[in-house]
Amino acid sequence: CLLADIGWRAHPEYRGKQSLNIIAHASFIGVDHPGRAFLALANAYRHEGIFNESIAPEIKALATPRYIERARVLAAVMRVVYLLTAAMPGVMPRLKWESRGNGVLALVLPASLADLYGERPAGRLAQLARVTNRRLVLAVEGGPDMPAK
Repeated sequence: CLLADIGWRAHPEYRGKQSLNIIAHASFIGVDHPGRAFLALANAYRHEGIFNESIAPEIKALATPRYIERARVLAAVMRVVYLLTAAMPGVMPRLKWESRGNGVLALVLPASLADLYGERPAGRLAQLARVTNRRLVLAVEGGPDMPAK
């Protein structure tokens, strides 16, 4: 969580690059270079976009293809969760995943958070679906499903 918010002071236009640089040059104990690249890329993808291929080729060279893929997945999850929680404690535990059959997974919001249901969260969920190659929908308890775009 602390690494996810490491660039909060940076201007939004530079937040991804700033976060990447802080993590890439930090002195972590017990984290090897590929692990550091994974952490830095996950933050960069979160801010710059998970399909941005031009992000830090020199950092990507340190990571394995599996780490790069997982960094994209983690970034996509962070993009969904930060939008739905506004980084407020206690919201994330109230979200749940449900199987809807035929391989569809629903991210279900409690009825008390129904106001968060909309196109923007569904769009972020669509990015996560694309990265994970899964069929995902956004739903409200007792309400309709909104397919990820």
